[in-house]
Amino acid sequence: MTFKFTRMVAVAAMMTSALPGLAQAEEVLRLNNWLPPGHTQMTGIIEPWMAAVEKATEGRVKIVKTDASLGAPPRQYDLAVDGIADVTVGVLGYTPGRFKLAGIAELPFVGESASGLSKGLWTVHEEFFQDADEYKGVQLLGIYANASGHVMTTEAAGAIDSVDDYEGKKFRVGGGIVQQVNPALGGVNVAVPANEVYEILSQGVADGTLLPFEAYPSFNLKGVISNALTIPGGFYSSSWFVVMNKAKFDSLSPEDQEAIMSVSGAALAELAGKSQDEEEIKAKEQMAADGVVFNEADEAFQAAVRERLAGLEADWIEQAASLGVDGEAALARMREVVSGVEN
Repeated sequence: MTFKFTRMVAVAAMMTSALPGLAQAEEVLRLNNWLPPGHTQMTGIIEPWMAAVEKATEGRVKIVKTDASLGAPPRQYDLAVDGIADVTVGVLGYTPGRFKLAGIAELPFVGESASGLSKGLWTVHEEFFQDADEYKGVQLLGIYANASGHVMTTEAAGAIDSVDDYEGKKFRVGGGIVQQVNPALGGVNVAVPANEVYEILSQGVADGTLLPFEAYPSFNLKGVISNALTIPGGFYSSSWFVVMNKAKFDSLSPEDQEAIMSVSGAALAELAGKSQDEEEIKAKEQMAADGVVFNEADEAFQAAVRERLAGLEADWIEQAASLGVDGEAALARMREVVSGVEN
């Protein structure tokens, strides 16, 4: 009987070591996955980063996604704080007023590319924002930004060629500064989750949506979007976070902590920027093939947008000051970094 049991244990051990990806990791971290299947945030950014963590730690730390979300999108940060998930990713603007400083990347006319905005955001975080300590209860692994959002409208709504055309239109908006941008231009906010965009556009509940182009394939907007307006210099953006429960991070060895951070922070910002910019190009090509008509705001339209949105920058600088941050200096540095990437 003892011989049989010993043999079974040995066979089980051999099988475990022979199967790739099985529990060789000393620490398996659970990442909450709330994004829809195939979403580029997950496939282009988070999954490659997860693989980079495993490689950097030589397999000692492995991150696995949950099969279903453990909480709604606005709860992602608190899921990590409370240890319900070890690692979470989310949109900072989904909890208005909680994270003020990352809004620097969301401001109009700061930049167009995800690469520029993401690199700029991480740079100013390290140089200006860390002492403000906004990310309590977690280990901040990275923050990055989307490429600039655009104005996309249905065939019934028509093209937007001026502020007069924009006035009174109903647009689906997400979290963050876009909720201020849209009404400042005369639009009406329709706040629904991004995965409901197709439904509200196809039913005529909204006239359009404000999103980066990569949202077109991600949310299957073919057949409901007919027009797209771009605003040179950047219309607005959204900023994202990746965080780990602080106690869980502290429980890792110093070697593994260092390894994880080596592929996070600036490296994660670079990965996120490059991936999203590539998806923007692919999405625009797909939209053109589907017959979407593109338009660029002319100088008069741009001037009107700048005039109406000018107060947003001043508001952000004031918020930064309340946290002990020189907002004007941070914004100048942000634009310097973005310009270095985009020009």
